[in-house]
Amino acid sequence: MAFKLNKNDQELLAFLAECRVLTLSQVASIQKKSKQVTRRRMRALEEAGVILSGTQGFGRFRGRPGKFLSVARKGADLLNLEGIPLENVIYNFNEENLRLLDHQILVNWFRIHLQYIEQVIPQLSIQFLSPTSPFLKRDQDNRPFIFEPHPIEGRERQSNGFTPDGVFSISHSEKNKTLLFFLEVDLGTESIASPKRHPRDIRQKVTNYQRHFQSGQYKRYEKIWNCSLKGFRLLFLTNTNGRLAALCRLVQQMPPSDFVWLTDQERMFSHGLSAEIWFPGGRQDTPPESILGPEMASQIPIPSLKE
Repeated sequence: MAFKLNKNDQELLAFLAECRVLTLSQVASIQKKSKQVTRRRMRALEEAGVILSGTQGFGRFRGRPGKFLSVARKGADLLNLEGIPLENVIYNFNEENLRLLDHQILVNWFRIHLQYIEQVIPQLSIQFLSPTSPFLKRDQDNRPFIFEPHPIEGRERQSNGFTPDGVFSISHSEKNKTLLFFLEVDLGTESIASPKRHPRDIRQKVTNYQRHFQSGQYKRYEKIWNCSLKGFRLLFLTNTNGRLAALCRLVQQMPPSDFVWLTDQERMFSHGLSAEIWFPGGRQDTPPESILGPEMASQIPIPSLKE
């Protein structure tokens, strides 16, 4: 008898494909179930060949999970049968993919906290675009949908550029207002300011976004979300308070940078993304603020998980 996906399984597999990997704690948070119930269902899906699992010593994240989950080819095929087509799904995790696992897991925690804001504050709707999404078409050079090219004067084509860890919008239904955000998750593995201005060092990333802000290229998202945008905010989520302090010092030295907001993962887990945990322009000598503004600032961390 063929394995049948229920509605919860379909939604989970689609989100798992979108996120590439999820830990058991993340799945439990998404489904609002205990770890024991989640573990039992994940084991059934794995035995049915729908998902794959692996073990990795993360050690830096809430719950210190050792097991991660990904979509198996059979799972992708079942989603295709349900009318949910997938492209560019990673089925096996090689050494290079595993090296980036910690980064992807922190990105996914950010997304899970974002989803929780939407659940708690019904006036808000959030749309998130991921560079690894199998639901978004890539360009002719196989670059992600949210790849942001730099314009080159005198040429028709645009080359070079950068890819954010995420692009998302927050819309308020009653105020008919939409805010645009770019996300950069930092684990302290990249140079803050290399002498040769490496494309991946933090100083160059901030410069890229400054150029993007001034050029107005971000307005392409107006068509995607049918809204009007007046600028954007760049959010840096760091893994430690020490790294946060270092990036804040850099951002303060790179005006105009008021649109760059920074926090760390401990503040996110303890207070939630909508709380006053963000330092605009890297100014840690002033009270932190909320990305939702003072009127809607609220501490809504995701609930603690039951075993």
